[in-house]
Amino acid sequence: MTKEEFKIKRFSTTDKQEMLDLLSGAELPVEDLTDKIMKNFMVARDKDNTIIGVVGIEMYQENGLLRSLLVQPAYRGKGLGSKLTREIESIARSNGIKTLYLLTMTAADFFPKFEYQVVPRDRTPESIQNTAEFNSLCPVSAVCLCKTLDSPIRLSPKSTL
Repeated sequence: MTKEEFKIKRFSTTDKQEMLDLLSGAELPVEDLTDKIMKNFMVARDKDNTIIGVVGIEMYQENGLLRSLLVQPAYRGKGLGSKLTREIESIARSNGIKTLYLLTMTAADFFPKFEYQVVPRDRTPESIQNTAEFNSLCPVSAVCLCKTLDSPIRLSPKSTL
């Protein structure tokens, strides 16, 4: 997948219905997705301007709940999920989030490569436990993972990656 094949941008209200249709079609929870929550979502669009990927975050002071990472099946395995994950982590860091949590029924094998670790649900902060996703939208069988976010990488003028 080349950079020209997709663009990642912040959610805008014009993305709303298409994004909600995509998420609900993949059986991800949308019942609690208010405009306030969706403002912290990212969407990836292909060259035809169709949403092909989504990720979001709910922010609760120093904790965040990673939401709805989804890549359309035709684009899986091409790095888009990784790019969306890195992008939302960057946004979390820039907003003072120190720890990200998530629940998943299908992607428990995806997140450990980004240093997410399985944690018991009851070990999450109260602010995360009080979300609709934790309380009612995700089954208790969902795997809970968390990651402590490091500070952004700062390069000296001579450094390269």
